[in-house]
Amino acid sequence: MIYLKDVKKVYETKEHKIEAVKGVNLHVEAGKIMGIIGYSGAGKSTLIRCINLLESPTCGEVIVNGKNLTKLSPKELRKTREKIGMIFQHFNLMRSRNVFENVAYPLKGKGLTKEQIKQKVESLLELVGLSDKIKVYPGELSGGQKQRVAIARALANDPQVLLCDEATSALDPQTTGSILKLLKQINEELRLTIVIITHQMEVVKEICHKVAVMEGGEVIEEGDVLQIFINPKAQMTKDFVSTVFHYDKIYEVLDKESFIGELTEEEVIAKISFVGQKSGQAFISKVSRKFKVDASILFGNIEIIQEVPIGNLIVKFNGSKEGIIQSMSYLKQNDIYVEVIKNAGTSEYLYAECSRTLS
Repeated sequence: MIYLKDVKKVYETKEHKIEAVKGVNLHVEAGKIMGIIGYSGAGKSTLIRCINLLESPTCGEVIVNGKNLTKLSPKELRKTREKIGMIFQHFNLMRSRNVFENVAYPLKGKGLTKEQIKQKVESLLELVGLSDKIKVYPGELSGGQKQRVAIARALANDPQVLLCDEATSALDPQTTGSILKLLKQINEELRLTIVIITHQMEVVKEICHKVAVMEGGEVIEEGDVLQIFINPKAQMTKDFVSTVFHYDKIYEVLDKESFIGELTEEEVIAKISFVGQKSGQAFISKVSRKFKVDASILFGNIEIIQEVPIGNLIVKFNGSKEGIIQSMSYLKQNDIYVEVIKNAGTSEYLYAECSRTLS
């Protein structure tokens, strides 16, 4: 549905030249939800505005549903934009118009009768769960209700694509959950392609099929959400994943010697990730018996990503060098991801051998 080919956006003044987006290539499949995540200033909001040409790329191609938007005339672009809905962080509703009038606004000049507009608006408000707010003004609505109105308005022209620029950032966690559930419902029922800009990995976890991570105007990593959560490559991606699994807090505790004491030369602490049905299997007990190592579980949790359980354990292995290395090799052979995260300062050989086994 969407292809971005070497898209760049440069802002120039007399004194400065800012490269907000640096040669981004991205593909969003039809009917999928793509998350674009990054910290403030990463270029993600600029990038999403390039998709509907609210920001004109300095160079590159933006192809939506087979049309290269950068080659269209102003009239053709306006027509094409009708099939690209957009919602924003601060809703952008018209305060002087009630809910019905806000949703009906994009239908002006489309040759529809008043009855047709009424039916359309009522069906959209039913979809977003606001049938009882049809005559209410934005000032009387909660943040979540305002965003639902904005979503209904964005769907008025039956778009093929919905762009969401930090659509849940101004909402509390409970309301965020309800909006994400609504977006997922819209994706499934209308087969709408959705692109979500966010700085929250929880948003990606809940509804996205794929994710692209941006830093400094570039996409530094992308892929299926499940794979990104299991095996992130870039450090920034690891940092984002950590916010879901709370690794940052775990590592803080592990750095305190009072918690685990001083590691010996025959001890290693590793992070082990199980996926799907493997999260319920007793591999830790198996390696303890099979290779005569003690495996102490220090932390553990299970998250559901795209309806697939991912189990994560922080485990301290204690035993012979050969036993620990064989244990990790056995786990790897069973498609279990293992990463050595802490070892005694004098056990560099064991650390190196474990790392080689897992590479």
